[in-house]
Amino acid sequence: MIANLWRGVRALGLFLRSRAFAVSMLSMVLAFVVFQIANRTNAVYVVDGESRNLVFCMEDRPVQLLEAAGVESSVAQAVKTSGVDGHFLQVNLEEEPQVEITADGQTRTCQVKRGITVGELLYREGITYDGNDLLTPAAEKPLEDGDEIQLKRVEYEEYSVEEEIPYETVHKNSSLLSVGTQRVLQAGENGTKQLTYVRRTVDGVREDVQLLGEQVTQQPTTETILIGSEIPVSPLDFDLNVDENGKPLEYARLLENQIATGYSARPGASTASGRAARAGHVAVNPEEIPYGSRLYIVSKDNSFVYGCAIAADTGIGLLNDVVDVDLFYDTYQESVLNGRRIVDIYVLE
Repeated sequence: MIANLWRGVRALGLFLRSRAFAVSMLSMVLAFVVFQIANRTNAVYVVDGESRNLVFCMEDRPVQLLEAAGVESSVAQAVKTSGVDGHFLQVNLEEEPQVEITADGQTRTCQVKRGITVGELLYREGITYDGNDLLTPAAEKPLEDGDEIQLKRVEYEEYSVEEEIPYETVHKNSSLLSVGTQRVLQAGENGTKQLTYVRRTVDGVREDVQLLGEQVTQQPTTETILIGSEIPVSPLDFDLNVDENGKPLEYARLLENQIATGYSARPGASTASGRAARAGHVAVNPEEIPYGSRLYIVSKDNSFVYGCAIAADTGIGLLNDVVDVDLFYDTYQESVLNGRRIVDIYVLE
């Protein structure tokens, strides 16, 4: 039995080394390769006018199949196909896609060649547009059957309107007037400003308005109303010790029945002493009242109270003893209301 087994092994070895076995194995490998190639190969049949083209390739995606068959890329992307059916794809390039164009209130249907773009079709149809207009689909898109092109005209209109700026009203307490009375010191006047807008219109329909900017063409004038009160004119406060009538208890000397007038100056002006010209700084004869002296100025009956002041300025009338003190006011109108008054000057130091 062992001898028979041994003879069988020897016979098998001789067969495996034989030409017949080699031919059989080669045939099997070739058959497998041919099967795989055939299984993966697709046929593309392209009809384009009188041209007929059959191409075999191993691509399986429609666009790559068409490009392998020699169809231009833009045309291949525009061709609608459901894909390969049983390793076979047939495409008729003679069929022209049908699309619709809606522009300027009209809709038209057009037959186009495959591969033509939206922009090329609009140019062919004599439809112009600019960067403001809205175009869908995009101009560079290759057209496909059933595409709907919409072109909306967009316009931007810039315009300006004038608007009033209401004036403000300021009430100012002052002892220049009797308590309980009032006077318009400065009449108010509205200002104006120019507002610039841009309006967006799409196919004749106004959509939105945006404000681009505004420019004041005339500043409003603040209305100032003077109200009679016992409040001092001067904003300065020396924290004085006063009696029941509000008069200083401590002072260096008292100048009674002094002639007081009023004056004003342009904004930013300076006094003779170098101090700023503002309410609370008064003009004097520096030989009688040195610059820098702190004062308290009031009428004898308290009906007028200029209040705390600093000697800071002078003038011809003061040097000639025509006037004893010139009271500074923030406005010319107030200086006029002061007129000529008789006051007491408390020289505090």
